[in-house]
Amino acid sequence: NKTKIKINEMILLIFFILARVIDSHPCDPEAAIACPFDGGPSLGPCLKNPAKHAAPIEISTDCQTFLDLHDSCSSNLNSGTCQGMAYTDDAILCLTQWLNKNDLTPECMAALPEEKKKEQRVLDDDAKAKRDKRKRARAKAAEEVRKLNEQNSESSSSKKKNKSSKKKKATSPNLDYSDL
Repeated sequence: NKTKIKINEMILLIFFILARVIDSHPCDPEAAIACPFDGGPSLGPCLKNPAKHAAPIEISTDCQTFLDLHDSCSSNLNSGTCQGMAYTDDAILCLTQWLNKNDLTPECMAALPEEKKKEQRVLDDDAKAKRDKRKRARAKAAEEVRKLNEQNSESSSSKKKNKSSKKKKATSPNLDYSDL
């Protein structure tokens, strides 16, 4: 029995550690402690009001930024494409990628996190040569496919002409009925 209890405790400990490591949004740790039974639109009001907390907790800076973002973008999160996504894992994704930037309110645009720019990979000469070789091979293959397609379409059109001329011959025989 003691080993079962220890194993269960270890499983719970691992679960809570993983839950902390794999945060879905910046307020997940606070939500798990302060508002474990709230989610989505009800999570924000719960986290903002310490009287509603299940256990006392201090809101982290990242979580406060997340809450402020939802205040600034409330009109975008309460209607349209992002409706119902307030205080969820997909809220920022919806605001930054699913919506057109022109559809966001100016307050929301100002509150959004800055987009991370992808760094351009610097290629050495060997990598550039390999990339160029692959590009030429793809272009050559595409050209060969185009030529084959043209040949196939030409041969299929000539086959159709041959079939249609055979049908005409078969359907319109030159019979002489004068002897009947």
